[in-house]
Amino acid sequence: MSKTARDAEPCLCLYGTGSELLDSFELAREAGVEVFAGLRLAAAPVSPHAGAALEAELLGIDWYDDLESLLGAVGNGLLLPLGPAATLPECLPEGCQTLPVAAARSIFPLLARAASRAACQPDLARARRLLATVLDRVDDELALLAPDGTVLDVNARLAGRLERPREAVVGLAATAVFPDFPDLALAGEDGPPILETLGRGRKVTRQNSRLEKGGRLRYFRTAFYPVPDVTGALAQLVVLRRDITEDVFLERRLQKSERLAAIGELSMFISHEIRNPLFAIAGFANALLRAKDLGEASREKASIILVESRRLDDIVKDVINFARPIAATPGEADLGEVARRTIGLMRLGLESQNISLRLELDPATPMARGDPDMLAQCLLNCLKNSQEAMPHGGVITVSTGLRDNRVYLAVADDGQGIAADVLPQVFNPFFTTRDKRAGLGLAMTKKILEDLGGTVEIESEPGQGTTVTLLLPPLLGLPDEET
Repeated sequence: MSKTARDAEPCLCLYGTGSELLDSFELAREAGVEVFAGLRLAAAPVSPHAGAALEAELLGIDWYDDLESLLGAVGNGLLLPLGPAATLPECLPEGCQTLPVAAARSIFPLLARAASRAACQPDLARARRLLATVLDRVDDELALLAPDGTVLDVNARLAGRLERPREAVVGLAATAVFPDFPDLALAGEDGPPILETLGRGRKVTRQNSRLEKGGRLRYFRTAFYPVPDVTGALAQLVVLRRDITEDVFLERRLQKSERLAAIGELSMFISHEIRNPLFAIAGFANALLRAKDLGEASREKASIILVESRRLDDIVKDVINFARPIAATPGEADLGEVARRTIGLMRLGLESQNISLRLELDPATPMARGDPDMLAQCLLNCLKNSQEAMPHGGVITVSTGLRDNRVYLAVADDGQGIAADVLPQVFNPFFTTRDKRAGLGLAMTKKILEDLGGTVEIESEPGQGTTVTLLLPPLLGLPDEET
């Protein structure tokens, strides 16, 4: 490097006694070479000192025998007097500046801290990017709240639900971000002050449900975690909101499986312990009715016994059929033909109740993968439910078609409809709003459809009627498709 170029470099000039220079050299060594990247170091003693000169040479510091030589060689620099003995001339060369002794001795620790901060910046930025990526990729909603309930930050999932950019969410009140939690209210407002509770350092968990736009119910579990500062006071609040709809669904399916297993065991007991005496009761009641010397009052009582025993036998049959494994064989099913055949069985009974049937069968409906006999039983259950929902007559519409790559068979009536609080329970075994049977029709239908790889959907509005849709996979046009 030429002298002109070297003189243009910024220079840090040390001036003091030998011991003061050695102390400064030690501080420079502790600070590390990164501190002085692009910075030239030079030193001159108040009086000659061989040890300081040798140490400067080892560290790569430019050494000058006296201050005059140092100032003459440095064109642009900062002169640091290291002690009271370092007396400076009244006039310094142009481009040379100086610091008081007290400030000069602290320059190395300051430079070391600056270098440490600069070295940490990449790691800090990398950790921040990693944290942001992880928090934005999780499916849970995360929010950071101030002690007064103000939103400090949210992850991408929560901002997406609110349909706002993250910057627009920051600064909102917690009750605006989580409107379904009125107990987020602060002290003095309505509702239990959850933030005040968290101020005592306790985690709080809430579970709630929300009705989506399509009328589907979703379940959420929200946890509130207090974040204390070094003094133990509540500094921030982390809110973690998780969608547990699938967990609730699986839990209910498990409970239902356990109930069905119990029903299976019970049905075996029923078939052996109840049906045999029931046949005897019905037989004796029938024999009494055939007796010629039976009085009219006794004959009426025997008729009631016979009718009720037959009704009880129907209930027992429903229970046994529901508990018995379904021997459905997935084959080819023409839903239009299934509809026409089943309606033929029900037509007289429906017309006697002033119920008219309307068929809307799409001729372009593909063949479905399913068991025609089992599907006829499902359709029969749906038609009976519609019939019972219209005691004063009405219209039942049976339709077929293709929707979302699945073949459907739908039964729609304009009967009484089902209340919203009752609708989620209609597929539960033994649930019924009527007292004629055991309430297994829709439960059996759902079980058959699921065994065939399909699903059942139900939509209803009180006073407007009910629509039950059976959805099945279509039969694909593969030459060797297994049926």
